[in-house]
Amino acid sequence: MAHLHQTDEQGFAIARLGNSQVEVAVIPALGAKISSLRALPDGREWMWRPPGPLLLFSCPSEDFSKSTLIGADECFPTVRECCVGGRLLPGHGEVWNLPWTLDETATDVIRTSLRLPISPFTITRTVSLDGGAVVLDYEILNHSAACEAFLWALHPLLTVAEGDRLHLPDCVQAVRVEAASFPGTEIGANWPWPSPDPQIDLRALRLESHRAAAKVFAGPLEEGRAQIENSTTGDRVEFRWSKYEMPFLGVWLSRGAWSGFHHAAIEPTNAPFDKLSDALQSPTPALFVEANSSRRWRLTICPTTRI
Repeated sequence: MAHLHQTDEQGFAIARLGNSQVEVAVIPALGAKISSLRALPDGREWMWRPPGPLLLFSCPSEDFSKSTLIGADECFPTVRECCVGGRLLPGHGEVWNLPWTLDETATDVIRTSLRLPISPFTITRTVSLDGGAVVLDYEILNHSAACEAFLWALHPLLTVAEGDRLHLPDCVQAVRVEAASFPGTEIGANWPWPSPDPQIDLRALRLESHRAAAKVFAGPLEEGRAQIENSTTGDRVEFRWSKYEMPFLGVWLSRGAWSGFHHAAIEPTNAPFDKLSDALQSPTPALFVEANSSRRWRLTICPTTRI
């Protein structure tokens, strides 16, 4: 049975949902950020945060690098800044730095929602538990009388440890490079999965140096699944979703290049681009929601640990 309670930390209400197997925490005022995710009783904290004491604060600008940089944020309706239909969409989208409304009537789920300030959408996310699984149910409502395009990606900064391995579906034989911080890498190039050369092993979460970062896309997928597993510690986190709803997967890996930080992100998405404007150059059905209609999808996250 799931138990929901609220705590206050540094002036922010944190909604915590847990049972005997798993616990998740959400900060509605900070973009409905998922600030904690771990298997019980003593599993790894999967939500990454910068070293030092926990700092919570509202981001004063649209610059994501100046935010708390904690845990998982929602990127919608774009990931990188772009202009679509005369709308200038900010980096990481419109929702990550705004307060979402918490449904105070819910007793065993964390339901939050937000009407976007620029695009004609309302987004609602319901977090529930199913045994040891954290289930994220999404609904977006298009208020426009026209069909609208969107990009969505969860941006969960995950802790990484020695011995971690990233496992993708067997159908993934190559990934496309969206961004890379080291020279000699062509943006848009296809890398063989998991290793384009001896210095890079994405399965082992290893790049060519300790000051490197990369963002790659896989798909369209035959199976919506990805996991990080550590055979030494027994820690594992698995992401599962429908390949029809979200046919692609983004993988972000920072090995010291971004402010010296080391973390990874598993990012299911409906298009293999960070800019909605780029996605519209090669559109797929998953990119659209009809006029005055809604779209729904589900993401399941399962953290486990050796007991």
